[in-house]
Amino acid sequence: MFKYITIAAFALFTRSSVAQLLVARDTITVIENNYVLKMPWANGVNSSNVSNLDLNFDGIKDVVVFDKVTQFSVGRFRCFINVGTAGQTKYVSAPHLSYNFPQVSNWAVCLDYDCDGKEDLFCSVNGGISVYKNVSTPTTGINFVLVKSIVDSDFNPQGVPSIAPLYASTIGVPGLADIDGDGDIDVLTFSAGGYYVEYHKNMSKELYGHCDSLVYDIADACWGKITEQSCAVSFNQCPLKPLTDRFFPPTDEKRHAGSCLMCIDANADNLMDLVMGDISCNTVQFASNTGSVTNAVISDTTKMYPNYPNKNSTQQIKMNNFPCTYYVDCDGDGKKDLVATPNTYGSENVKSLWYYKNASLTNTVNFQFVKNNFLQDEMIEVGQNSFPVVFDYNNDGIKDLLIGTWGYFNTTSLVAQLTLYKNIGSLSQPSYSLITRDFANLSVQGLNNIMPTVGDIDTDGDVDICVGSSSGQIHWLENLGGVGNYLFHNNSFSITTLSSAAAPQLFDIDGDSKLDLMVGTKNGRIAYYKNIGTASVPAFTLMTSYFGNIDVKGNINMYGIDGYAVPYFFKSGADTKLLLGNVHGQIFYYDVPAPSAILTNSCTLINATTNNLNEGGQAAVCFEDVNNDGKRDLFVGNGSGGLSFFSSASPFVSVEEINSTKLNDRISLFPNPATDKLQLKIDGLEFEYGTFVLYDLLGKQIQTETINENTQTFLLNKITSGVYFAKISINTGLQIHTVTKKIIIN
Repeated sequence: MFKYITIAAFALFTRSSVAQLLVARDTITVIENNYVLKMPWANGVNSSNVSNLDLNFDGIKDVVVFDKVTQFSVGRFRCFINVGTAGQTKYVSAPHLSYNFPQVSNWAVCLDYDCDGKEDLFCSVNGGISVYKNVSTPTTGINFVLVKSIVDSDFNPQGVPSIAPLYASTIGVPGLADIDGDGDIDVLTFSAGGYYVEYHKNMSKELYGHCDSLVYDIADACWGKITEQSCAVSFNQCPLKPLTDRFFPPTDEKRHAGSCLMCIDANADNLMDLVMGDISCNTVQFASNTGSVTNAVISDTTKMYPNYPNKNSTQQIKMNNFPCTYYVDCDGDGKKDLVATPNTYGSENVKSLWYYKNASLTNTVNFQFVKNNFLQDEMIEVGQNSFPVVFDYNNDGIKDLLIGTWGYFNTTSLVAQLTLYKNIGSLSQPSYSLITRDFANLSVQGLNNIMPTVGDIDTDGDVDICVGSSSGQIHWLENLGGVGNYLFHNNSFSITTLSSAAAPQLFDIDGDSKLDLMVGTKNGRIAYYKNIGTASVPAFTLMTSYFGNIDVKGNINMYGIDGYAVPYFFKSGADTKLLLGNVHGQIFYYDVPAPSAILTNSCTLINATTNNLNEGGQAAVCFEDVNNDGKRDLFVGNGSGGLSFFSSASPFVSVEEINSTKLNDRISLFPNPATDKLQLKIDGLEFEYGTFVLYDLLGKQIQTETINENTQTFLLNKITSGVYFAKISINTGLQIHTVTKKIIIN
């Protein structure tokens, strides 16, 4: 039997190779405190929702983290495959799988609603819940289809039906669990008034005898007989209220904007208890249910969770703001553990996944604190946002890695710093080792959102650093000579961009051999400041705040008027090109006019979705040759504070066929380019059977066929135009031979 193998993302091409970058996902060894990180380029994690899902079809639950990335709550899924034995938290990152998930915002959790053994996707939509069914198979890979654009509930199940959307706040996370023990997924959610907990019962079992429907009735408009406000729970509320009364509190009451509800049967009494997190609170509350399945009654709460009732637990869940909890199996031992993480932007970041192991020997729970940086301790993680540049900071001839950040969380706020990784490898094989998280002691300056750029701005033979900040100012770190000997000049050029969040790049845009300042801004545009100073004394004047007529604002419904343009200009032969990250995570690719026309001509857009990459909102790129092969490599930062790396030397970068050259002469696919069908021909080879698998540029399986004959035709009626890779595997009975060919479909 041919064994399913997960394929890494292939090289990214289109019909015009100029429109894409000849790079593919790769890795570089990264060391922190003499420890080699297992998944350094995993993109980071900040405020998130955590779930289990089998990503590689091996029967073992992996971990999926939905990270909200930026203050706009537009999220990105981070995928981690469990490669440890039972009891181990050992994972590898699978960032290419994030492209198989739908784009969602606010919150997203995975639960199996239809009892097929595959976790489906529940996510936020317009104050309600939408649901995607997991239709993944080993053949097609990870895949979801929308089955409910918004979940409804009957708010008058005992009379004339009153069908309306089941409300769930976009700020919090509803409780999704089998509340009544009948096998389907019910919902606990705070009412639209944000005061009472509503219980919406899934009627699938009652109506159809199975659990694969999403039909809800409100079963209790005041579940648990509690109200919650100002981080306090009040007992014995609304016991005599009728079901149809929505129980909106008086207008003078303080209401919260959102809560997270985690359902858990903590003491194995077949009653769901709650762990509640609230946007106005820095702790969670455990709420003990001592009622019945049909009449929940919360009779006790504590903020000392998970110390209660296990007094030997080592650390209370207490974060700067809005901690939420998730009941997931982190170590593959079959018992669900506890993960706590902030549910809001600007709180804990580098250490924002708190892992508590379930050490219970029974079917109760006993959560013991293990670490506050689960998964994060194996990746580059610099807090909120990451802005990479590479340069030779110590003049040893090889390029090091410097990362700016919006800020590391420090007690109550974010503190912007520069993180330096020294290249301890060679010219052709870089290897990065963490030197400091506060290069040049920049944290004392009290800046936010520092975005670095490097260059010899005063032509004294050493590399200086300029950083932009959230205020729109540009600061100069002048290299005074010697490793790390930098003098900070506070906005020394008297530059404050018209739109805030200055993302500068030192680049000679006008060809006069002096470094100008090209500054991306929050409004999605680029400001051009011409260097009018002398070779040794730089000075800048604004030429235009709308360079090249470029505007990369995001979707106004998601990001308002913001764009967060982060530019990277570079030379390609005699031409100037531009890569430009934006708030949505897109990477735009432009042709830049000749120096004589930069103020009169527009930049020409080559591609708005370069290499089809989106590693997370607020993308920031660095495109430099770091392996000395004469070709540029790509670093991509994002709002989650991590990085991804795409190399020109990746084994998946090639315009030629790859793998098993002996088989190439015997296997042919034609016509190429193809339109509606492909003809396979296998010459002079006897085999038992084979498989034909078509992948897109991100490694997603598009089509799979069984090969039974030496000549066979595959229909391509449903395949969109583009570049694909066809993997042909032939089983001779003694050996499996594999060849991969690039196919263009018109």
